[in-house]
Amino acid sequence: MGEEVRRGIVLAPVAPSQWSHSHRLVDSLEPRDRRRLGLALLSDPHDTRADICLEAALTRHACGWSAEEAEQLLDLALPEFEHNPDPNPDPNSPRVPDRIPHGFHRVCRCLGLPLAAVREREPSERARYRPRLRAVLLGALDDHGSARFEQCRWHLSVEEAADLLDLPYDREVLKRLPQVLPGGDNGSNRALTELGTLVFEPGVLDLLAVLLTLDSYRPTQSWLGQVRERLELLTVAPEVVGALLRMDTSRPDDRMTESELSRQAFVLDQAKLLAGAAWAACLTGDPALIGLVAAQVLGRSRDRRLPGVHERDVLPVRAGVTALSAAAGMPGLGRHRRALSGLPPEAATAARAALDSIADEFLPEGAREVYLHFHTARLAVHPDGSVGMEVRTDRGQAVTSYGMRHLNGMYVLELTALRLRLPRLAAQADRERGALAELLATGSALTGEEFGTRWLDHDVARPLAQALVWEADTTDGTFTGRPVRGPGGRWLLRGVRGRTHEVTATDTVRLWNPVHADRAQVRAWGTRLERGDPRQPISQVPVRRVGASRRAVRDARPPRSS
Repeated sequence: MGEEVRRGIVLAPVAPSQWSHSHRLVDSLEPRDRRRLGLALLSDPHDTRADICLEAALTRHACGWSAEEAEQLLDLALPEFEHNPDPNPDPNSPRVPDRIPHGFHRVCRCLGLPLAAVREREPSERARYRPRLRAVLLGALDDHGSARFEQCRWHLSVEEAADLLDLPYDREVLKRLPQVLPGGDNGSNRALTELGTLVFEPGVLDLLAVLLTLDSYRPTQSWLGQVRERLELLTVAPEVVGALLRMDTSRPDDRMTESELSRQAFVLDQAKLLAGAAWAACLTGDPALIGLVAAQVLGRSRDRRLPGVHERDVLPVRAGVTALSAAAGMPGLGRHRRALSGLPPEAATAARAALDSIADEFLPEGAREVYLHFHTARLAVHPDGSVGMEVRTDRGQAVTSYGMRHLNGMYVLELTALRLRLPRLAAQADRERGALAELLATGSALTGEEFGTRWLDHDVARPLAQALVWEADTTDGTFTGRPVRGPGGRWLLRGVRGRTHEVTATDTVRLWNPVHADRAQVRAWGTRLERGDPRQPISQVPVRRVGASRRAVRDARPPRSS
C-alpha cells in the first residue's frame, strides 16, 4: 500500500499496469452495467484501492452516459453544491456563491468519473453543467494545482477539464485568475474560497483588480470613481462585496509554505481586498453591506483584555472606520474630509448605527478613558468649554503628533470610539456654559452644598466652574475667589492674593459679577487672568491679552480621526 498512500489518503496506483484487472473487469461489462457501477461507486465511496482503480478504469471506457446521469455524477461528487437550478432566478434575490470542493482526494474524484461523463456529451449540451464545472475547476486551482501528479494520471488535468467549459469567456477567466488572485505555494486563497463561482461573472475580476490597487486606508477620489463605475456595471456587486467582507483572515494559514516575502505580499493582498471591499460596501449604499463592514471591523479586534489590532489588520480596520465615517456624512471625523455623495438616507443612517456599535463596544456609556498598553487616551473638557482627546504615556507625558501615527493605526478602534463620543461631550459642555451664563446674568445664589454638588463634583462642569470667580457670603463676610481642591479633597475658594476660604454647607455662593464690584478688585482679577490663567468659558472678567489676535481660538469641533 506504500505507493498508494499519501497524507493518509488512498490513491490510484502510479503504474496503470497495477490496475489492469480493473480494466479487464470494466471492459467485460455492458455500458448499462458500467454506468450502474459508476453511480454505485460515487453514491457510497469507500475510498479503497479497489474503488479508485475501478473509477480510473471507468474513465477509460465509453459508458454512454445520459445528460441526467452525468449531472447526477456531478451532484454526487459535489454534495455541498449550492447552485440555484432555476435558469431564470429572481434578479432581486441575493445570489449565493457556489461552494467549491476542497481536498486533494476530493478534487481528484471530481476530475475523474464525473468529467469523463461530461466529455461523452456533445459540446452543445454542456451548458447545463456549466455551474458545476466551474466549481470543480476552481477547486482544482485552489487545492490541486495545474501540475500533473504521477498518481493523478487516471483523471483529467486542469487544462483538459477547462476545455469542457462551453463559454470561451470562462476559459479566459481561468487564465486571468492566477494573476488577479494569486495564491501561496500550495494554492491557498481565501478570497477565491469565499467568492466561489462568482469570479466567472462578467466584471468581477475587473472589480477585484481595482480593489487591489488600493494603497491607503484613505483612497483617492479617482480610485473611488473607478470602484463606483465598476459596481454600477456589475449585476452581482452586493454578492461579491459581501463575500469579500465575510473572508476570514484573522488567523494565518498554517499550510502556507512559501517564502517570507511571498507570504507578506499574499497577506497584503488580502488586506487590500478587505479594505477595498469596505469602501465598495459604503459606495453601494446598501445598509446590509454597511452593517457587514462594522461586523468585519469588530471581528478583527483582539481580546478586550488586549487593546489594539494585529499589524496585518491595521489597513482593513482603518479603511472600514474611515469609509463608515464618510458614508455617515461625518467628514469632520477624518483628514479625508469628503463625505460620499449620492447615497440614500438609509445608508447614512446605517453607517451612523455601525459607528455607534463600534463606540459602544469599546467605550461603555459614561466612560471617557481607554487604556492603550503603555498609554492612556481620554476625553478632556478644557476650562474654556472646548473639548478634546488627550493621549499620555504611563508617565503622564503628552504623545507627540509623530507618536500618534503609530497609535492611530494600532489602536484605531479605541481611538475611534473616543472621537465618536466627542460631539456628545461637546454638547454637554455647551449646555453647562449656557447654564453658567444664565447664572451670571440672574445672580442666582446657591447653598455651599448645592454649589459643590452641582458644579464642583460634576465631571463636565468642574473645569468650567474652576475657571470662573465666585463669591461666598460667610459668617465673616463676603469672600471672592476661584475654586481649588484643598487638603482631604475639600473645596476652597482662593482669592486674588492667595488667601483661601473653605466652602461650608451654610455659605451662600454665587458667580462674582464685576458690574457690582469696585474698580480695584476688577482690575486685580483682570491682571491675574492676563498672566496666563486659563481662559474662562463665559465672559466674566474683562481681560486684554497680549497677542490675542494671533492665538488660535479653541472650538468644540472634534479633531481629525484616524
